[in-house]
Amino acid sequence: MARWRIDDIPDLTGKVAIVTGGNAGLGFRSALELAKKRANVVIGCRRVDAGKEAVKTIQNAAPGAEIECLQLDLTDLESVCEFANTFKSKFDRLDILINNAAVVNAETLQHTKDGHEIHMATNHYGHFALAKRLFSRLVDTPNARVVTLSSGANRVGEIRFDDMDWRQREYDRVKSYGDSKLANLLFTVALQKRFEEAGSSALSVAAHPGLTATERQQTVGVGGWFTTAIASPVETGVAPQLRAATDPNVRKGEYYGPRFGLRGGPVPAQPKGKAVDAELAEELWQYTENLVG
Repeated sequence: MARWRIDDIPDLTGKVAIVTGGNAGLGFRSALELAKKRANVVIGCRRVDAGKEAVKTIQNAAPGAEIECLQLDLTDLESVCEFANTFKSKFDRLDILINNAAVVNAETLQHTKDGHEIHMATNHYGHFALAKRLFSRLVDTPNARVVTLSSGANRVGEIRFDDMDWRQREYDRVKSYGDSKLANLLFTVALQKRFEEAGSSALSVAAHPGLTATERQQTVGVGGWFTTAIASPVETGVAPQLRAATDPNVRKGEYYGPRFGLRGGPVPAQPKGKAVDAELAEELWQYTENLVG
């Protein structure tokens, strides 16, 4: 396929999808497009009222859409467990899991109630715990797909097992975010290994939106007029994760992003360097598994 567009998403009738952070931005647009193609979509978000408003908006845009919201706070392992248990009580399959929700460039150092740094807790630990608790559904669903959202910021990230919660280092919001986005790519590698060990046809892949004109990027990224001038619209920025989630030609290990880095149509690439370090990916998996149970 020379140039992939959102219209190329195939019919998804009978398939079940989860989108974390599906009430706004890229998550909302992902949920909308999947629902338009007749997937049964579950939005996971921290604020249920915002999630329900998103559901109403999607149902108005796609009459007959099968979509619902379940409460999900990725920084709270009890919430993750409750979400997973509720989902499994309703559905016997999971075709698409889009790990979309994220904290981006928090201005000040923040820790969760369990004492974990907010970027890593939300972007990596929470999604790790969710995928672990839904692993059986993914393994048992033919050709299931897990798409984990990363960012070009992964290049400035590092995995400091001696200071994952930034209690020793001087806080740097860009680097802290980058650490979590590197963790997302390493998680993608390690999850694929688990799928293969289980003899499953499931794929673990990654995506990034480039620079997109979501409210979050307008306010906490480079922000201001510069973002407005060069950022892609949301319908363009969401394309990499939707292609990663639905294109039947996707292969394991691929990392979808804009053709020109910050913007452009979605194309596959291969992560490089520490982002595909199998030994580091395994070490992070074991560390996280011990942390979240």
